[in-house]
Amino acid sequence: MKRLFFITLPFCFLLVLLQNKIINHDKTIINNDTLFYKSLKGIVKTNHSFSEKEMIEKTLKNYIQGSSYNELEKLESAFAADASLYLTVKDTFKRLTPTDYLKFFKNKKKGVYNGRTGNILSIEIHRDIATAKVEIFIPERKTKLMDLFLLKKLKGDWKIITKTATKL
Repeated sequence: MKRLFFITLPFCFLLVLLQNKIINHDKTIINNDTLFYKSLKGIVKTNHSFSEKEMIEKTLKNYIQGSSYNELEKLESAFAADASLYLTVKDTFKRLTPTDYLKFFKNKKKGVYNGRTGNILSIEIHRDIATAKVEIFIPERKTKLMDLFLLKKLKGDWKIITKTATKL
């Protein structure tokens, strides 16, 4: 009897495989197509929660709004204190600090829209670092810029640690 059992057992498994079905613990039958599509959900999932992306968007929006409305506190809040900004200023490539960058907006009236608009194009998160791409339009100067950011989660907040930009 045992011999018959061990001889028929592989055939039973083969039969199940040929039928393309797997029996779940709760006795429901799931076909391999269902398992395949469920596995795709795992691939699409990212390694961060939605709230991390929202926090980064908030930082980038502080940057955009701060630079669009000359709100220095909001603009400064987007940057880590020791951030590096690599920008071309008057045809010269320079490394600036956040304090240097804030000077571009210092003499303008706070809260008044200066014509800059920004659009977040992409955010990519890897644990406690992220990259972001933001498009900036300055219609008055007929200028379109592409800003690239490197962000780091510091003490629970996302901050810009590096920024560079180019005219398009």
